[in-house]
Amino acid sequence: MKRKNDYNLLLLILLTFGILSGYAQTNTVADSLIQTIRVSPDDTAKVSCLNELSWLFRIEKPDSAFIYANKAKSLAEKINFKAGIATSLSRIGEIERIRGNYNQAITAAIHALEIEKEINHAYGIGRANEQLTLLYTNVGQTENAIKAGQVSIEIWKDLKNFSALANAYDRQAILLIIQGKLDDALVLTYRGQKIREQLKDSINMVYSFMSLGYLYTQMLENDKALEFFNKAIDLAVKHNDQISLATIYTNIGCTYFNLGQFKSAINYNLESIEIKKSLKQYKTIDTNYDNLGQCYSELKEYDQAIWFYNKCIELKKEFGKNNLSTVYTNIGNLYLARNQYHKAVSYYEKGLENAKKNGEKLIILELYHNIYRSYTAMGKLEDAVFYNNQYITLRDSIDATYRNAMNLKDAYQEEQKKNQLLQKDNLINEIKLKRRNVLIASLSVGVILLTLLFLALFRSYRFRQRTLLAEKNNEISEQKISELLKNQELNSINAMLEGQEGERKRIAQDLHDRLGSMLSMVKLHFKSVEDNIQAMRESNMVMYNKANNLLDEACEEVRKIANDLNSGVLTKFGLIPALKSLQESIAATGQLNIEVLDFGFDDDRLEYDIEINLYRVIQELISNILKHANASEVTIQLLKKDKRLNVVVEDNGIGFDVNKVKNKKGMGLHNIESRINSLDGELNIDSGKGAGTTITINIPLK
Repeated sequence: MKRKNDYNLLLLILLTFGILSGYAQTNTVADSLIQTIRVSPDDTAKVSCLNELSWLFRIEKPDSAFIYANKAKSLAEKINFKAGIATSLSRIGEIERIRGNYNQAITAAIHALEIEKEINHAYGIGRANEQLTLLYTNVGQTENAIKAGQVSIEIWKDLKNFSALANAYDRQAILLIIQGKLDDALVLTYRGQKIREQLKDSINMVYSFMSLGYLYTQMLENDKALEFFNKAIDLAVKHNDQISLATIYTNIGCTYFNLGQFKSAINYNLESIEIKKSLKQYKTIDTNYDNLGQCYSELKEYDQAIWFYNKCIELKKEFGKNNLSTVYTNIGNLYLARNQYHKAVSYYEKGLENAKKNGEKLIILELYHNIYRSYTAMGKLEDAVFYNNQYITLRDSIDATYRNAMNLKDAYQEEQKKNQLLQKDNLINEIKLKRRNVLIASLSVGVILLTLLFLALFRSYRFRQRTLLAEKNNEISEQKISELLKNQELNSINAMLEGQEGERKRIAQDLHDRLGSMLSMVKLHFKSVEDNIQAMRESNMVMYNKANNLLDEACEEVRKIANDLNSGVLTKFGLIPALKSLQESIAATGQLNIEVLDFGFDDDRLEYDIEINLYRVIQELISNILKHANASEVTIQLLKKDKRLNVVVEDNGIGFDVNKVKNKKGMGLHNIESRINSLDGELNIDSGKGAGTTITINIPLK
């Protein structure tokens, strides 16, 4: 399964928010501050200068920045300047974060926050929470990061600090993406973009483009994602923002990975690494190593893949990062590709534990599916069914947020179009005002004409809207009628099938009990005649023998017909033998290899109604696979346990879009769902283009 390194990629975007501002400060400003510090007395102004100098040097000269921040802290403590102490602690925390010393950074930020609260400094409280958002994200404490981010959002709103608010929205959106809440993330990203458009803030617009690019990647719109990433590149180059540029290259590499263009993905990740090394930003290179490991794994160059994965783990441990779930998942995938299932499950379980701790729902979803595949290959059906059910439950939850995100995206784009039209109208009005100063009379006529044109267009628009609405209502009515007819037809078919089964039983019983008995009585009468046959004339012996033979043949034929109508493998032996008989019949054609696995049945039979309906359902599924799936292998798994029956039918075919098929249900799928519903059961379909299909059926037993 193709997958990009979601958590690390998001973390890269998030970290760039705390770096750009102040990066391009000139030496002139630094020299001026140093000169001021030399001649200033030990007062609050000197503390502020030391803190500002520390901020300027935090990226290019972190050691010098650390010295200046500690000098500021010592002087502020000496003169009891609490605001200066809090600021110096904030600087120390930022420098420790850049160095990768996250625990020390968190300690400094929490201390700064306590002082800011003590002096009731709103801006300082917002700044400290903003810093803690980044730090908690670094160490995988997503929930704490979200809480701190929400506090900073509320403070920037109160202070009307819109630039900081836009950054806070972006940070919070990325954290929500980590949790799989795409709809909420999309809302916040668009809010941040709108603020920057109003502020005409092209420097920080790069963050909006990066976040939108990633969201479109999550929605599988890779071309749209590349469009936003290229816009981000233009802004990063324009403002010489090398840190953001490195992150964008990593994003693009992941997008090309999704498109299956692994060589391009490798090149972009290598470019990102070069930029980071030149900036001495080593703490995020682990992401690129992980991505390169995935690329080489897809290219079947496993030794290269393992080398990069190990480099990734080394860097994460060096900088105290505990977000190892993606690395464990990738290594597990490598062993799964080599059919080393026990090793694969071992790494998947490590990744699952780490992902649950960090609340990474998208990674948890993938791990559930991969563990299910591994246990299926190992023949551990009960474990496989458990993880498959976990996967289906979480997938349905995430699908709901995805659909909401798509709806929000469409609504936002519609709002943008309206705003563009409004801007055009405003521009037209400005032109009208200018022209009116020159030719009042002519413009009056023009305004009247434009007004009439607008009214005509508006009426035409209203008429078109009403027409479209009427057509839509008619279409919905027709769909409802069609659906009703289909349901009625399906009920008729079900009734017909049930009637056929009953009729077959009745005919068999009648043949056996009534006609068979009558023929037997006739045979007895012939037997009595046979005892006195010598008294009959010799000429009648031939006729008698012929009639007797015909009667024997009739009795035998009645027995055969009754046996054919009311025996069969299903009636005689039950569901499992019938399915294995079906397996042998299809295998003989050479079109499809079917494997039937059962667990917990022993010698027990199910109720006849359950057996016949399940048999018909599986027949229909096999028929669909033969017609549409282009599959070579099918596995049918049946697990009976604790008054519950679980059936999984899985093929390795081309798969299909489940939503499209559900919207265009044929009689086959209607018939299957009707049979399952009649048994109070549940039906789940999991499929995707090129990924095969898995049908899961759960039925309660009495």
